[in-house]
Parts: sequence; C-alpha cells; structure tokens
Amino acid sequence: MTYPNHLPHATFSGALGIGGSYVPANAEIADSWMTLWALAPEGWVVVFRAPASEVTVTSRAQSIHLAVGGVKHPLLADPGAVNRALGYTTAGTVAAVLDRPVAGAAADVGALRNQISAASAWSAGGGPQFLDAARQSGARVSRLGYGAIAAIGCGSGIAVVIVVTVLTVLAVNL
Repeated sequence: MTYPNHLPHATFSGALGIGGSYVPANAEIADSWMTLWALAPEGWVVVFRAPASEVTVTSRAQSIHLAVGGVKHPLLADPGAVNRALGYTTAGTVAAVLDRPVAGAAADVGALRNQISAASAWSAGGGPQFLDAARQSGARVSRLGYGAIAAIGCGSGIAVVIVVTVLTVLAVNL
C-alpha cells in the first residue's frame, strides 16, 4: 500500500538574472529540497540543490530571491516588466516637462497596467504556491507585496508633505 506524499511540492517558473540578462528558470520544492534549474545552451542545468531549511527565500513584488551558501539567485516572473516600467517612467517625466497632462496620464495608466501584468505573471508562475511550500518545507521566507510597497510609498509621500508644511509654517513665522 502506498501513502500520499505529505511533503509540499511546488514550482515557480520565471527568469534567472545572470550578469544583467535573464534566462528561463524554474525553482522547485520537493521532499523538503529546493532545486533551481536554469536553461543553458546545452539544456536545463541545476544551478543549486539544497535542503529547503538552508535556503532563504525573499519576495518583493514580482520577484523571488533565493539565497543559499551566501549566493543570491534573483528570479523575476516577467523580466520585460522592468524595461516597460523604465519606459513609462521616462514617458511620464517627459510629459511633465512638456506640460502634457494627457500624455502623463497615459504613462500612468501604462505603468499601472504593467504592474498588474507583472503581478499576474508572478501568480501564474506559481509564486504564492512556491512561497507557501518553501515555508512548509522549513525555508526562511519573507514577502513584501505590492500592497506593502504602495503603503510605504504613500506613507513616505505623506511624511514629505507634513515635513514641507511644518518647515513652511516655521519659515513664514520667523
């Protein structure tokens, strides 16, 4: 009689950052071991294989970083999103300089669509399941998602407004 495997199993499909470029990669959790595979010219190769308990997994927005033995391995769900984000930021800056609010709004909408697309790619690539399986397998896991990043950005913006207001009031009253 066989028994079901109660150890978690999950795969995250994305792209591994190597020297400024990205190659297709899969990070897999199986039987409490983590394996990172990358596509090389000769085919799929193992980048590392280690007990999950020896791997630190951090995730921000659409990325997962695996650290083992002092070496970090960055994985992106959609590496093209980085270049698109830079393009939308540049377009928004140019629109602001040229006083073109409609073009600025179009850049903002494009940036939002890009973020949604990257988040969707992270989810479709198995990000949530991979983090859950890594946690259950004993890896140290931390996640900072889009909500937390937006909250930090908004909080920082509010703090800047408050500081500028206080400094302005102090300068006017002196």
